[in-house]
Amino acid sequence: MSDKLEIKVCVGSSCHVKGGSKTLRTLELLIEKEHLDSKVELKADLCLGNCLEAPNVVLDGQVHGGVTPEKTEEFFNLHILPRVQS
Repeated sequence: MSDKLEIKVCVGSSCHVKGGSKTLRTLELLIEKEHLDSKVELKADLCLGNCLEAPNVVLDGQVHGGVTPEKTEEFFNLHILPRVQS
């Protein structure tokens, strides 16, 4: 089992239409920029079961809805960085 923070980004139909693929790419770039590859495992997923609040991101099993490309950097700074900068 990995000690990495697992992040899943939905790229299924509803999430894709609302920017899920761009959210995924933005997270990839932010992870690279902060040199967090060894601390974070980023994955794409086809459906996280929360389509009405798309696009969705899951952090260690907790679903966060509405993580649009425009909100991705704020989400990263609020929810991801604090978990990996300890």
